[in-house]
Amino acid sequence: MLQITDLSLNLKNQPVLEKVTLRLDPGLNILIGPNGSGKTSLLRTIAGLIAPDAGQVCWREEDLTKMNAKTRARQLSYLAQNPIVHWPLSVRALVGLGRMNAPESAAQTHEASERVMKICAVEQFAARRMDQLSGGERARVLLARALNVEAEILLVDEPTAALDPAYQLAMMEILRTTATAGVCVICVVHDLPLAARFADHLVLLDAGKITATGAPKTVLSSPKISQAFGLAFDGNGHLML
Repeated sequence: MLQITDLSLNLKNQPVLEKVTLRLDPGLNILIGPNGSGKTSLLRTIAGLIAPDAGQVCWREEDLTKMNAKTRARQLSYLAQNPIVHWPLSVRALVGLGRMNAPESAAQTHEASERVMKICAVEQFAARRMDQLSGGERARVLLARALNVEAEILLVDEPTAALDPAYQLAMMEILRTTATAGVCVICVVHDLPLAARFADHLVLLDAGKITATGAPKTVLSSPKISQAFGLAFDGNGHLML
């Protein structure tokens, strides 16, 4: 269980998160909300990339915000939105970087990497360089690297951004399968029908505050949705005209 308690964050003297309190269990937890509502900042704070001004982020009663980087890296894996690969690494080499903190042999790293490449359907690209892949292919490779950490918490920021519908569905299916295996997946998604279809638990953020949590149909039919977006949606995330 991930327990967030009274988490507050200010950036450039502006409040970004205000006393966020939230419990997230293993499963596919999807964060939704308008642009600037604090979704990415919440992910980055959980990941330890931003220090909060107040509050705690605890996993199994251990405060993630106070862990050293190496210990935290074994507890969680983070896939940022539109990550950039700066070197012409092969797919296999990049996916293998997910095992950097694993005390294992090269053979074990190879075996683990092959397994997640198959899960993400990128094993056929293993010998190719990252700069030779399409955007959708790169997205699946980067997810494979994140999965290769085998962390109990997986943070993913807008994994379906700029992908065509087939890649969007494939990405969400992988995340759902990962969550079903007992991982606490926390994912930012802007596409509300996708969120409704795949989430076990939805969290609505608005202006740095959590305004609704729960089952997708409950959150998406809440009046808090229309307050946040200025639009009304049905329980499946479709716009009501």
